[in-house]
Amino acid sequence: MVVHVQQDPKLAFPAYQIKAKTKAELRRYVAEHGLAWLKLQKQRGASGGVMVDIDDTLLNGQENVAHGFEFMKEMYEEASKLFPVHVVTARPDYDHKHCMGMLHKRGFAVPPDRLHMLPGELYGSSTTHVERFKWAAFAKISKQHNGVIARFGDKLWDVAHLESLDTTLKHISDRDCYVFLDPALKGTYSAKLPGA
Repeated sequence: MVVHVQQDPKLAFPAYQIKAKTKAELRRYVAEHGLAWLKLQKQRGASGGVMVDIDDTLLNGQENVAHGFEFMKEMYEEASKLFPVHVVTARPDYDHKHCMGMLHKRGFAVPPDRLHMLPGELYGSSTTHVERFKWAAFAKISKQHNGVIARFGDKLWDVAHLESLDTTLKHISDRDCYVFLDPALKGTYSAKLPGA
């Protein structure tokens, strides 16, 4: 696996563009690097939860664990042994039962209260609703677990501070793989996987 890590010169905090030949290699890098971060934080005695998206983060577009998503599954399993992991998805909440069954069938052990889904009435209406929902979930999980250790997702709104979406990080595209430590998130490791 050949991965190139390039520091983002536009930002004053640690932020890196990750490049590789395939998206599978990028997913592997994020999974391995993210797990190393989580293990280090556990050794330090840090507290907090972990946030992870579903689509194009844990599963591909056909809801399968393939093409590098197996690395994310392994990371999820190991992370669950270290910190409480919350799955936060923009899928509608009226699909909760189906989503739980699908995740369990794919081997993801998710407690029902740790699956956070977009309110059904907001589904398909606007990306602003998704951005606010993801940010509210971050705040809720942070309050519940005294912080968020790491966030993983394929969209910037999965991993970034709400205010940075249109400011400091607006130059990041959907296809980018990008990891950063924004001080506004108070120690949260943010890992954006390449979008579909």
